Amino acid sequence: MEIKRKQRKSLGLVTAIMCAFAVPLSAKTITTPGADVGAAVLLSDSKLGKRVCYYNDKAYSLGSVINVEGVVLQCVAEQDFEMNGQLKWKQLKSEQ
Repeated sequence: MEIKRKQRKSLGLVTAIMCAFAVPLSAKTITTPGADVGAAVLLSDSKLGKRVCYYNDKAYSLGSVINVEGVVLQCVAEQDFEMNGQLKWKQLKSEQ
């Protein structure tokens, strides 16, 4: 009789723990007034996967060199060991 009482007690504890984790957490939804909910973001397939450096709203390819107010910049790989990683501008020299 004592064993059955302990089994029921432990079963009740296990059930309570399982129910506590099974209760879904409610997510709070925040909306912005005036936002167009149906608006879609379109991505051009031709731009996906291209590695470029940007300056003044223009895209420059790997190896490009530009002069910005006497500062020479080259578009290089951010990580030299990556073949498809991001690019960055690296300062080559300053004209004085």
